[in-house]
Amino acid sequence: LWDIGYAKTWEEATLLLDDLYAARPPIEDFLEWRDERVLEECHWYGWFIDYWMEGGLMRDMFTHKITTPEHWNMLMVPTAWTVDELR
Repeated sequence: LWDIGYAKTWEEATLLLDDLYAARPPIEDFLEWRDERVLEECHWYGWFIDYWMEGGLMRDMFTHKITTPEHWNMLMVPTAWTVDELR
């Protein structure tokens, strides 16, 4: 994502496609991402695996409780909502 400026849309990413894999990010950027996000990313991947292992059971990614279709749809567009709004 660093390569394409952390684009949030397909259009943004497409504009920066030539930058993909053109350079390595500074190690400081990686360390900052790692320290801020890696545990959150692991948690998210675990939730994603649970979803498929449970046959598509809609669970809240924060509480792991079964959720409503409306809340599930909010979870599927994470850049549209803050973490507090999703909880």
